[in-house]
Amino acid sequence: MVDTAARTRRAGARNDLVTQLLGIWLLLAVFLDGWAHMHLPGLETFFTPWHAALYSGLVATAVWTASVIWRNRQPGRPLTRAIPAGYQGTVIGLALFAVAGVLDLAWHEILGIEVSLDALVSPTHLLLGFSLFLILGTGIRSGRAASGSEAFKWTPPAVLSLALMTGLGAFFLIYCSAFVRTPPAVPYLQTPIGSPGHTQAELPPALGLASYLMTTALIIAPFLYTLSGARRPPHGIATILVAVVAWLPLAMSGLRPAAVAGAAGATAAAVVTDVLLARRAGPWLRRRLPAATAILAALIWTGQLAGIAVASSIQWPVSMWLGAVVLSAGLAAALAFLSSWNTKSVPGPTVLRYQA
Repeated sequence: MVDTAARTRRAGARNDLVTQLLGIWLLLAVFLDGWAHMHLPGLETFFTPWHAALYSGLVATAVWTASVIWRNRQPGRPLTRAIPAGYQGTVIGLALFAVAGVLDLAWHEILGIEVSLDALVSPTHLLLGFSLFLILGTGIRSGRAASGSEAFKWTPPAVLSLALMTGLGAFFLIYCSAFVRTPPAVPYLQTPIGSPGHTQAELPPALGLASYLMTTALIIAPFLYTLSGARRPPHGIATILVAVVAWLPLAMSGLRPAAVAGAAGATAAAVVTDVLLARRAGPWLRRRLPAATAILAALIWTGQLAGIAVASSIQWPVSMWLGAVVLSAGLAAALAFLSSWNTKSVPGPTVLRYQA
């Protein structure tokens, strides 16, 4: 029987869900602020409606977290012992966010407002991002604490937590998103090596290929994480991950027809993948994990390319766009292989195993 003290150290699925719903507020405010910086030039002040949306979300999350801790307290015990399992990181994230907000205000007052790529790599903004990452991860940490030694169950708060953290990653990596850049829709001028202008001609498609690899990793890494300690990934996880990685950055940067069609094609491919995964048992997926993730990546990018072809046209030669799909599939398989490396000796049915 679980003692009362152990029970009170857990927040509960309902509290976790409220925390993650507040996380939606925070993440949407981040993208809204990014949209303002991209589409409203001349923002030269820290005090904007979009910052207000973000920091009011922080206050709401802080008040809610404090209420959870207060209701979890026990007579005669320190208040710090009332922090539910998994919420220690939330408290740290809230405190760091407040500190980073003050530092960000001082940064802007001294050095001015960033207007481009520098805004995404500003140290104070990165600290804000790390703080948000801790806050948005509450559902997963709490769920893992509740599962104990049993197989981890992907409850709605945990799935939402993973989606929000992935969306935050997509925000900070928007400059290398294959959904935003749509590289194959950009004309490619084949210039022989050594000829004048070769470097300038090769740079955009090279960045495009790199964006495919980065975006693939951003989707596949959390997908693989869903198999960590769990019997099978949650239903619909491929669609959820593709949706947050594709559509949130597109809504922020601009809904260009080719990009929208590509994202729609990739999302449709993810839905097909989820249907196929739902028909297979968890052990089957683990035994064939590298192949499964390679197929997932190949389907996503084939769907994107099909969407771009319908809405616009593919400007890359077949060797380029097909090579991007193959490279992405290879990276996905490599990540899956590494995630299951040297785990055969670990007992239990939930361990990732690789079978050639």
